[in-house]
Amino acid sequence: MKFSGSFQKAKLIQTFKSPMAAPRYASIDVGSNTVRLLLAERSQEGNIRYLRVERRITRLGGNFLREGKLDDGAMLRTVAALQTFAAGLPQEEVEAVFAVATGVVREAKNGGEFIEEVREKTGFSLRLISGEEEARLMLRGVLGSLKDRILSGIVVDIGGGSTEILWVEDNQPQGARSLGLGVVALCERFLQSDPPGIKEIEAMETYAQGVLENSREWFQRRGLRLSTLDPRLVGTAGTMTTLAAIDQKLLVYDPQRVNGHPIARPALEEMYFHLRSLPMQERRKIPGVEAGREDLIVAGAGVALGILKVFEREGLVVMAAGLLEGVLLDGISRLS
Repeated sequence: MKFSGSFQKAKLIQTFKSPMAAPRYASIDVGSNTVRLLLAERSQEGNIRYLRVERRITRLGGNFLREGKLDDGAMLRTVAALQTFAAGLPQEEVEAVFAVATGVVREAKNGGEFIEEVREKTGFSLRLISGEEEARLMLRGVLGSLKDRILSGIVVDIGGGSTEILWVEDNQPQGARSLGLGVVALCERFLQSDPPGIKEIEAMETYAQGVLENSREWFQRRGLRLSTLDPRLVGTAGTMTTLAAIDQKLLVYDPQRVNGHPIARPALEEMYFHLRSLPMQERRKIPGVEAGREDLIVAGAGVALGILKVFEREGLVVMAAGLLEGVLLDGISRLS
């Protein structure tokens, strides 16, 4: 195994505010499906204590494929969620907010207009990051949760607008790919029926396989070899954490139980076939499926399984930390 130490039951640091006044910071990730906020404080020893995570599913990438622009309703929902975040931060006495936009905002013709509207209505200055930068920050968040463990493997973030695949050896990134396999776009393009028909599923899988095979060839042309990596891949972000919650039948999301949870490839395959056979109203009843993700989880599970097959991995290990934590750590280090 290339992961030193055990992932099972790995712990995230979560505390309440200390009696000593410690500086507080916040990070914000505006994604194609979800908007997230992380509040944390920094101790005198320099350790980061996570205080609170908030999330709102706003589906910013909804209806994007039609015109190549962010939908007006999606922007309104997202700005409203960010206004809610902004309203709660003054009483927390936050010293700095590190905010990024990813996925669909990178591609949208009106992405700049959206960023300006966010600044005017919330005061947040969104930094639009590239797919490669997103992968780097995602890795920083993952490594921050691993502490002193050494990671040599493939790290994957299946988002609403894109999927990031990062090749890591001894904690160092060797290559990154940002792929057009976001679950919001895949659902709108391929999965029109409820439940999706077999031809829709096959069309999505064929498209995803082609993109993933091209990505594997890209890594291999750079001399990278799968035999040097852990047989499991590391998965982070909403799709992966939802799969971990489903696998454990969690009625209430618990990051401590999600973090480090392994899912073998046969178990993921069984989960995928079950999810795609159900209509959305039945998927909503499955423990672990977050409200608003019942349609996207079919595409998400399909992409996750496709990555395991194309990259010949035995299963995955889910990490609760990722981009949001990486943005925070990166922002604090920039201030320092």
